[in-house]
Amino acid sequence: MAGNGRELLTLSDLYDERDPQTGHYSNEIEANIAIDCLDHPDPVRTIGDVQAELPAYEDASPLIGASFAWADLMCAYWPVPAKSQPHPIHYAGSPPILVVGTIHDPATPYPSAQDMAQQLGSAVLLTYNGDGHTAYGRGSKCIDSAVDTYLAQGAVPAAGTVCQPDPAPPG
Repeated sequence: MAGNGRELLTLSDLYDERDPQTGHYSNEIEANIAIDCLDHPDPVRTIGDVQAELPAYEDASPLIGASFAWADLMCAYWPVPAKSQPHPIHYAGSPPILVVGTIHDPATPYPSAQDMAQQLGSAVLLTYNGDGHTAYGRGSKCIDSAVDTYLAQGAVPAAGTVCQPDPAPPG
């Protein structure tokens, strides 16, 4: 804001996983595009398609809906078509599976976590009543402890467990 964009560039480099020593980037963005386009069975093909979907996206999320709608256009140029449609996954008989869902996750909606836990049969849904994409390692000892225990011992938390963000330290 004062004519110095250094902090903004630093944040961009962090987001894009730019190595500060070599200047090289990870392929996370490209991998994400590939996954999104192959998971999206009916991508938009034209600007008109995006414009037709835009009101629904904006209704769902006035703040970032338009960004998500226009991002769908990248799949119009992806060279590999999706080979399957989204479908229920039913897997009974497995050891307990921990599914972590964040209520206010802008990228992976909480209802999807609920659906997945229900479809898997042996899954337990651990809920994070917070914001942001993903929950582990983001400021909730409750989430971190439950996930660590699951990974180390295979023990899931009680069904219906809801974790909150830890209070901000004073100061």
